[in-house]
Amino acid sequence: MSNFREFSASDKVERPVRDIDSDAPTGMRQELIDLFFHLAEHNSPPLNDGIMYRIVCQSLGERASGQPYSGFRYAAGRDFAKADWQRVYDVICRLWPEFTKAEVGHEYRSGVNRILAGYGVVWKLTEEGRLERHLPSLAQSVVVAAITELREPRFAAALALLNAAREAFDDQPRRDRDACTNIFDSMESVAKEVFKKPNATFGSVLNYVRQTNALQGEVISVLKAINNLRNHKFGHGMTVSFDLSSGDVDFTYLTCIGAILLFIKTCKLGAPIRLPQARAKRCG
Repeated sequence: MSNFREFSASDKVERPVRDIDSDAPTGMRQELIDLFFHLAEHNSPPLNDGIMYRIVCQSLGERASGQPYSGFRYAAGRDFAKADWQRVYDVICRLWPEFTKAEVGHEYRSGVNRILAGYGVVWKLTEEGRLERHLPSLAQSVVVAAITELREPRFAAALALLNAAREAFDDQPRRDRDACTNIFDSMESVAKEVFKKPNATFGSVLNYVRQTNALQGEVISVLKAINNLRNHKFGHGMTVSFDLSSGDVDFTYLTCIGAILLFIKTCKLGAPIRLPQARAKRCG
């Protein structure tokens, strides 16, 4: 296939900040239509212009004409242009199995992601055909590492909470409060499991960690600050309006995931717990 946005996606051009959340820009919609039909026109069955037009229209809840007067591309582009912005992303996901079946899933995903990035959209299409919020590669690797670690049976509850946080974080639009609440709860669950404090509050676990010198004092202070943020801004039963900024949510989400890895790594390395007036023992 032709390399969609080959020049603008290269290092020759400054890339836009990825901050478009609750929108699907007009130009982006038309570029997506171009991609959909290009792949349909230049590949063998089961794809063709007519099938692509009907899928796009019916996915949007529109009635497809048998032979639109203006042609399939134009008619699909017209309906795509007037759709609610959320439906644009629904169609992106809906077409994934069609292009995968036609053995052009890689080209489709690559083209979609170049277009989304070119317009500064905060999502990207994954290899599983779902939209997830774009994160820098290093941050994404931390998320993947946490998921891997939490596959141990003893962390089943924490993994379920982390996945709920990811779903909220990747939703369109993002459900910021749910993302913060669930990722904090996942971190708290891991801390209780690692330090054998199933009935303690997160604050109590941190007090225990400080007493035993399991982590640096400055690190514990950061975790206490996150706990205070939860208590004041997004804890269970909070009645105040949620007012964290997008950047605040990113920071909370990634800090909690980093803490999950920290707690697990601390015990994997056999970090000694130095209890006052007691012999040393190991956590976990």
